[in-house]
Amino acid sequence: MISREEYQGRRIKSDVWGGTGDVHFQDLFTENDLGGRLSMLSRVTLMPGDAIGPHSHTENGEVYYVLEGSGIVTDDDGEYRLNPGDAQFCADGHTHGLRNDTDAPLVFLAVIIPNH
Repeated sequence: MISREEYQGRRIKSDVWGGTGDVHFQDLFTENDLGGRLSMLSRVTLMPGDAIGPHSHTENGEVYYVLEGSGIVTDDDGEYRLNPGDAQFCADGHTHGLRNDTDAPLVFLAVIIPNH
């Protein structure tokens, strides 16, 4: 299955999980396209100052993989800088969030993996 950029769904959510600003999603495939193997596979952009608030995962886990830019990930109780090529995994029962504290866009791949 090929997913052409011009046909990929785009959506914007504000103040995600108590964060700030807007989160721009480019859905590469839908959950249905992926046969339920993944709940989400999206290219996500946080503009400077925007953030996804810390949130817990239940019944799934999530991976953030940074493509461009840099930001601060909250991983349970710690904070760490993520740069291009860095990844973070939030397993079921744990919390994470991500904020762009720079003056350039932060672009990352977000993958939500359901527990089966």
